[in-house]
Amino acid sequence: MAKGSNNSAAGAEEPISTAQGEEAPEASPKAARSLVKSVALPSLAMAGSLSALDLLRRRYQKSQLFLPDRYPNGIWDPKPLGLEVEDVWFASADGVQLHGWWIGHPQAFGTLLYCHGNKGSIAHRIGVFRWLRRIGLNLFVFDYRGYGRSDGAASEAGLFLDVQAAHDHLTQERGIDATKILLFGHSLGGAVAIDGAGQRPVAGLVVQSSFTDVRSMARYNNPKLPLHWIATNQFRSISKVGSLKIPKLFIHGADDETVPITMGRELFAAAALPKEFLTVEKAGHNGVEARGGEAYVWRLRRFARRCVEIGG
Repeated sequence: MAKGSNNSAAGAEEPISTAQGEEAPEASPKAARSLVKSVALPSLAMAGSLSALDLLRRRYQKSQLFLPDRYPNGIWDPKPLGLEVEDVWFASADGVQLHGWWIGHPQAFGTLLYCHGNKGSIAHRIGVFRWLRRIGLNLFVFDYRGYGRSDGAASEAGLFLDVQAAHDHLTQERGIDATKILLFGHSLGGAVAIDGAGQRPVAGLVVQSSFTDVRSMARYNNPKLPLHWIATNQFRSISKVGSLKIPKLFIHGADDETVPITMGRELFAAAALPKEFLTVEKAGHNGVEARGGEAYVWRLRRFARRCVEIGG
């Protein structure tokens, strides 16, 4: 992976490596029974179809979209791995109790608010946090409702509330200036971060390995099945990025087997300026940080400093 140029322009891609008025006649008992049957049976069939469709939607959502892991699974004491964390508890706007970690940095020039993907919890991403801490930022990482030690059950609307609550914790409880906050989202977390950036002020936004919307992902993963018809959650990032005027960095692995890089480029194309695109060669959906290495950290640090300087 080769280090990108310092002279990239905003918006450039830079690789690293009945009839009315007439009364109806009175029906005979036999005709009435026939009418009831003709109306009731299709209605029941329709109701049954709708119930089956709703059940299919729920199963799809549970098996494909939200795949949380709960405490105590995972690494909840990462200190032996070189990561000091502080447990943080805060509440979402609808009263759901959420859990996260504050990972401070002694020379921090800003704070990164991290939104993870659809699987596991923060306790499965210690390696990611160790890489991100090298940027020189404080990290605030949290679990959505239904994940890790957070209460509740995951939903699209719920996750959007959760990232807003995480931002409010930083600004209201820790007194951090919003112009010093960088929002970062990986995969599903990219959609959460994009929505969060539209609801709360931040200095910049990083979207890594993310998609345009859930229906497009359903079509990609199941091209022969109309699963996009039953996708109740939308996460329509592509309809939101065009209104975000803050600096944006889109990162995608060239060999992403889960979310194709073509979808990442489509999301980037729909975004408003200023924006940048970073391709990490030979990287898949996960482990982009490790594959990118020091050049990845350098690029993120440069982007973060620019965002903080502009915001400040």
